[in-house]
Amino acid sequence: MNMMSAIRGRALRGMAVLALGASTLAVNAAVETKPTHYLEIEAHDKDTRSLVSRAGYAIDEVRSDRIFLLGRLEDVARLERLSLKVKARPLQERWFAMDASPEAARYTSYAEVAQQLKDLEASNSSLVTLMSLGRSTEGRDVPMVRISGKSIAQAEGEKLPVIFYMGCHHAREHLSVEVPLMYAKYLVANYATNADIKRLVDSREIYVAPIINPDGHVYDYRNGIRGQMWRKNRRANGDGSYGVDLNRNYSWGWGTGGSDTNTRSDVYMGTAPFSEAETQNVKAFVDMQPRMTTLLSTHTFSELILYPWGGTYDKIGEKQGNPADLPVFEKMARDMSAWNKYTPQQSSDLYIASGDTTDWAYGTHGIFAFTFELSPSSMFGGGFYPSPAVIEPTFNANLKPLLYMLEFANDPRRVLTERIPNFLQTPVKIGVGIASAKDVQF
Repeated sequence: MNMMSAIRGRALRGMAVLALGASTLAVNAAVETKPTHYLEIEAHDKDTRSLVSRAGYAIDEVRSDRIFLLGRLEDVARLERLSLKVKARPLQERWFAMDASPEAARYTSYAEVAQQLKDLEASNSSLVTLMSLGRSTEGRDVPMVRISGKSIAQAEGEKLPVIFYMGCHHAREHLSVEVPLMYAKYLVANYATNADIKRLVDSREIYVAPIINPDGHVYDYRNGIRGQMWRKNRRANGDGSYGVDLNRNYSWGWGTGGSDTNTRSDVYMGTAPFSEAETQNVKAFVDMQPRMTTLLSTHTFSELILYPWGGTYDKIGEKQGNPADLPVFEKMARDMSAWNKYTPQQSSDLYIASGDTTDWAYGTHGIFAFTFELSPSSMFGGGFYPSPAVIEPTFNANLKPLLYMLEFANDPRRVLTERIPNFLQTPVKIGVGIASAKDVQF
């Protein structure tokens, strides 16, 4: 099957509401081991932080002299055996969904995302094609839209560049769903009235998949404001535990540090690279897109722009990758940070984390791949469940970076020699505070 036929085969025109295909699936009833405490660990450098990540912990906040993570009291003794100084404080509901109220906006459910993407296609069929990235572990569709002013046949004939925006590898990161979803709507809504948007949509193939991990999202989603602190997918591991960390399940550097073989770990890497349906979906799609140049995976929280490598301290080109690509990544990250005020840096400057999306996309395919860690900057500012009031300002802060990627998708290396177009230099409303590189979860 050629690429064009394969893509057409994924299109789901006239289908029933995408989300309801899994409505009869029972949520796993097993009692989960949930965090009860927030652990503060003294850590002054990336080596100490990597010691913690290599021990199988998902680090939730990074500060200059300490890190924080979700855990239980029994984790304190384990971490202290690594000669670490640890303090534990009980988790408090008031830390999450800051200033949320019944009248406030709320986060979008899986079913609502699926319906909104279906509606987007129905009202804009000349630009939008609703597709499925594949099926999840529990059998849910992974909704995706293709946005372009050119048909698939035209795009293939003209060799248009492909760009891919993804959200929600991690279930509890609900804000990571909203930004790509709003972006898809923005492109379509502004196509007829904004000459620059029309130019870009007509000369690119844009794919947006807001929820890579639908099973985890459905399990975690509670009321549109808070959740259950669930990170992984919903794989039944066969020992009473559930879930694989999808952002440790990609093949590039898989299992070489910052992940865990313990099935109960939040960074459990799975039994093999691409052991999970969700990462297989991403792999199959990206593998069949030889014109893909650029990829963005949105996560929360911390206000960072991250680029490879995450699984090694080496810089791009030292042992792996093209040395000519490093200044491209650095320039793109710096340019984008001028708009969203996030901190740009190599992923492993935080700590080692292997088997992640961007390392695989760049290492395997040479795609200029980034991770955005969205707002807030701290667990104490809402963490994984900030007030839904942050949705719109976070999107506003990241609109220019998203469009910047789209502008340079035909050749990201152009950023080194060409000026940023005027339409990207014009002011845009920024709704989040200055980033401080204190906090991270990816």
